Amino acid sequence: MNNFSYLGFTFSVQLSFSEHARIVNAKARSKCGLLFTRHPLQQLPLNIVLELFDVFVLPVYSYGLPLWLTNCANSSLLSINATLTKFLKRYLQIPSFSNNAIVHFITSTIPLSEKLKNLAPNIIGSLSFPSSLHGHKLSFLSGSSPATRRPPWEDIPSAFWLSRTFYALPVSQKARRRLCRELFDLDHFQLCQTNTFHPSPSPNCLCANCGNHAHMYHARFCN
Repeated sequence: MNNFSYLGFTFSVQLSFSEHARIVNAKARSKCGLLFTRHPLQQLPLNIVLELFDVFVLPVYSYGLPLWLTNCANSSLLSINATLTKFLKRYLQIPSFSNNAIVHFITSTIPLSEKLKNLAPNIIGSLSFPSSLHGHKLSFLSGSSPATRRPPWEDIPSAFWLSRTFYALPVSQKARRRLCRELFDLDHFQLCQTNTFHPSPSPNCLCANCGNHAHMYHARFCN
């Protein structure tokens, strides 16, 4: 037996919490699905949708967060990040292969693992210990520090800045879908001569209308 459960945590014999992170993440994704099926999220503004995520989904991660967050594999953190990006992509009505950095940029969010790292110190502050432990520090708290955030534009493709400018995501579901498909250049297949699936334009893509290179956002410049 490599794992065992105690007080809601899944421990491994190596004191790794990767399995615990996987279980917690699965519960969070289940709650994301319930939010979309039981509430009209597609008809709500983005700020309300993000608040609903914080109220119903974020507490799933926050229980004992300082204990397990710094003791799980990087792949577990990437899976946690994917939970938020998939939630946002479903709201934006864009496919799963859409660029995550652009998703965070247009929604003014950060990866979920970074948000949890920023949240962990606040959870530690609510703990109280007996005076006999004064001067001692628990080992699992040593890695709990706010995340150092990378500038969001570093992972955004430079071609994205050729897309149209907008001021706010529309509340209307159809208008939001139309805008996001343009921002992510998801209708590239309509003008590309290449019939096989490719998530982004390649150097071999040619425009069916003008015959020139069908680069990203080519539709904005094609006559």
